[in-house]
Amino acid sequence: MAYLGGPIWDLCEEATCSICLQYFQDPVIIPECGHNFCRACLSWCWEKAGAEASCPQCRETVQHRTLISNRPLANPILIAKKKLGLQEGLRVEGKGRVCEKYQEPLKLFCKDHKTPICLVCEKSKEHENHKVIPLEEASQAYKNGVSSCLDNLRKKTEKILTFKADTEKESQNLLGQIDAERGKTVAEFRWLRQFLEEQEKLLLAQMEEVAKEIARKRDEHLARLSEDLSCLESTIQEMEDKHWKPASELLQDIGSFLQR
Repeated sequence: MAYLGGPIWDLCEEATCSICLQYFQDPVIIPECGHNFCRACLSWCWEKAGAEASCPQCRETVQHRTLISNRPLANPILIAKKKLGLQEGLRVEGKGRVCEKYQEPLKLFCKDHKTPICLVCEKSKEHENHKVIPLEEASQAYKNGVSSCLDNLRKKTEKILTFKADTEKESQNLLGQIDAERGKTVAEFRWLRQFLEEQEKLLLAQMEEVAKEIARKRDEHLARLSEDLSCLESTIQEMEDKHWKPASELLQDIGSFLQR
């Protein structure tokens, strides 16, 4: 294959990160300029840049450091790897990767623009007075940086996972305590309801007995009063009869009558 061209070449170029020169891994896009990079590569570049962040390819200043995933780009890369059998590091026979502008091998790296360049680019006005180093040297340096960034990200991920596990465990413990307290509360109130129901029945039974006793004594007392009243009425009637009798009859047995 003397030269890899056409749509496949264009697809491969679009699928390559300009920082690590490999196919995108979890590609993200910079909204200000539209350039794409691996998430880890761009994080490493911005971490090295300090307070002011910019695009590693065109140097445009970035307002927000939010990493936006480029899903439409990630999916074609996966398809290309599976369907076309593409390998890392697109190559032209005998040259390796070449400059899009001059079709010369990319053997140098411009530290100012942070991009691979060819020997012709180095002499151009675009890279005049820029610091240029061999591509392999730059690749190794950035690989080390990306590796360090990945280590940090993995450590942060591990810490987050540990914190998440601890949070879930603590939450489960608290929920378990709440369930235990809920069961205890339900049992206590069930016992209180049963106790109050029994006390209610007992008090009502006692009240019923008192009411019956009051009614019995009332009936007895009313019976005695009725008997006494009947006796008094009989005596009154007898005395009235005595009162209206003639003198001889009135005075007959008057002593025993009044005594009785």
